[in-house]
Amino acid sequence: MSDRPHRAARVARTRPRKFSGHCESCGKPLCSCRAYQYTDESNGAITASAPYLCRDCYERRYGVKIPTEVDAYKARLCGALSRYADQVGDDSARDFVFRVMHLIERTD
Repeated sequence: MSDRPHRAARVARTRPRKFSGHCESCGKPLCSCRAYQYTDESNGAITASAPYLCRDCYERRYGVKIPTEVDAYKARLCGALSRYADQVGDDSARDFVFRVMHLIERTD
């Protein structure tokens, strides 16, 4: 057994705060599935006390870009098209696929 049992485990003993139904930065009403909370892997107390934020406030505060469902769909579609372009032997068909991929990437 350790000399100092109080130092054996450093785990946050607090639970995350209860979600209040709105962004804690701008006050916009939110569903719990659309609320973002910062997660710190090495410090549970930071995670437990992190505010619930909407997507815009989270991106602004932490400087990250959260991909939307549209971004994820476009990435999957371009991935499938690139696999198709690798299988096609005709240069004109491959060029057409790359043009379509370029168009998909540039649209909002």
